[in-house]
Amino acid sequence: MSFKNLSKTFRYVNENGDSITFEYAYGFLINKPSGIDTVQVKLSQAQGINQVGSTVESKTVQSRPVTISGIIVGLDQDVRKEKLMSVVRPDLTGKFYADDYYLNVHVTATPTIEPRKKFAHFQFSIDAPYPYWQKDNSVSQALSGIQNHFKFPWNISRSYRFGEWMATQFMNIRNDGQLPVPFTATFYAKNEVENPKITHASTGETLILNKSMVAGERVVVEITHDRTYVTSSEDGNIRGALDLDSTLFRLGVGDNVLKPEADSGLNQLEVEINFATEIVGVTL
Repeated sequence: MSFKNLSKTFRYVNENGDSITFEYAYGFLINKPSGIDTVQVKLSQAQGINQVGSTVESKTVQSRPVTISGIIVGLDQDVRKEKLMSVVRPDLTGKFYADDYYLNVHVTATPTIEPRKKFAHFQFSIDAPYPYWQKDNSVSQALSGIQNHFKFPWNISRSYRFGEWMATQFMNIRNDGQLPVPFTATFYAKNEVENPKITHASTGETLILNKSMVAGERVVVEITHDRTYVTSSEDGNIRGALDLDSTLFRLGVGDNVLKPEADSGLNQLEVEINFATEIVGVTL
C-alpha cells in the first residue's frame, strides 16, 4: 500500500481534547480512510404475487464505519506509537475531522501497530452512529434585532455605525449543505413579548413558544438530532412551553424563508438562527 499526503487534513480528537493530526509533519502518514465517502442504505422490500421486482416499503441509512490505516514516519517512533494508543481509546468518544467537517464517533478497534523501529504500520477503526459529516463552524443569521456592521480594519478618525436595528417580515436562511439540518433559535425580549414563533413561509411549518417573555429574557430552542432543549434565562428548562403543534425542526437544503411572529410585542423581539451544514460524504 502506498501512502501520500492527501488533499484534506484528517484529525482525531477524543472527548478529553487529546488529538492526533494525520500529516507527515506530525509523524503520521495515511492513505484514504475507508468509508469516508459512502454510506450504506438498508431497504425493507416486499413482493406481491406475480409482481416483477419488489416494492420498497422503507429505507434506513446505516451507521458509518471508518478504518484509518497508515505508517509512522520520522524520529520518536515509540513516542508516536504511545500517542496512538493513549488518544484512540475504547472508553472515550471522539470526533474524526476532514478539514472543517467532522463525524461523532466511537472506537470499534483500537490501534494495532507493527513492532518495527521505522515506518511501522498502524490501523484502527471507528464508527459514526450518525453517519453524516457536520461542519465544525456554524452559520448565524438574525431574523430581527441588531445587525452587526463593525469589522476590522477600523479608521478611528471617522464615524462608524456599529450596528442597526433590523425588523424583517421575512428572512432567507440558506442551507448550502446536502441535507436538512437541525438548528438553534434564540429569542431575546427587549420588552414584554407574548407567544413568539417562527413560520417557514414556503412549507407553513412553525416553531411556537407558549410563553410570556419579560424584558431582558432570553429563550434558546436547541434542536439536535436526538432531542430538543428549551431553556429560559429566567425560568431554566421550559421544554413544556414548546407548542405540541410545532413542526419546524429542520432547515431544508437551499432557501428557507422564515418569518418571526408574536401575539404581541413583535417589535421588541430579537430572533437569531444558528445551524451547521452537513454533507453525505467526503471526497479527495
